[in-house]
Amino acid sequence: MGAREMYILPGGFINIDHSLLMGGVGMGKVILAPVFSVLVIHDEGPVLIDTGLNPEGRLDPDNTWGPRAKLIKPEVNAEDDIRARLGQLNLKPSDIRLVIITHLHWDHTGGLRFFTHCPIMVQKAEYRFAYNPDAFVSAQYMRNHFDYQLNYQLPEGDQMIMPGISVVKTPGHQSVLIRLDSGENHIISGDVISLRENLAAKVPGSNTWSAQQAVEGICRLEHLSLLLNAGIFPSHDVTEWEKFKKIPEGYR
Repeated sequence: MGAREMYILPGGFINIDHSLLMGGVGMGKVILAPVFSVLVIHDEGPVLIDTGLNPEGRLDPDNTWGPRAKLIKPEVNAEDDIRARLGQLNLKPSDIRLVIITHLHWDHTGGLRFFTHCPIMVQKAEYRFAYNPDAFVSAQYMRNHFDYQLNYQLPEGDQMIMPGISVVKTPGHQSVLIRLDSGENHIISGDVISLRENLAAKVPGSNTWSAQQAVEGICRLEHLSLLLNAGIFPSHDVTEWEKFKKIPEGYR
């Protein structure tokens, strides 16, 4: 026995140029993109995947997100605070056994500071890069989101974390493979596959530091999906978002 249930926790939206999520396509076209976290109810304790947008940005966007808040405008309300979303499932941040971060971009790390009590798992290469990113992708790494006294655990490559939950290295990220006790398999892609279009066309977003490795990551997740009959949850696709079960509904 292991992963019993999986829940999608809404975290607001960002208004973003389509070409940032799908390289070279739709430049100047602003789309609405969902932000979400995932909670897995596991026999060893609840596991959280990503922590959404920083709730302080709702009232103080300039000091929280800086110029990024004007380029990529978030739409977030009080209910989208990760603490509030956990509360809807009668949980507190202190109940979380482990946090898995797909990558350290600002829209995935906004609630990290609430989880000082438990391990935070992110790939070692991504952790290193976040502290000294290349200039052309540096804006999405905000130290005020992840530079805390946290218990970082830094795997290098694929790893089974606990029965039913594995991290899969997709360079620049790690995706998460979840096998529920029911036999259902799900892949939380992170921004390797932000849109279903990335998967169909094998075209990554333009905010990646290695397009070649990003394409390899897309192909890897597609292969795992076919091999394991696993559903893929793109990170920022509003059309796919409408199909997701969201709390209080879940996957079992």
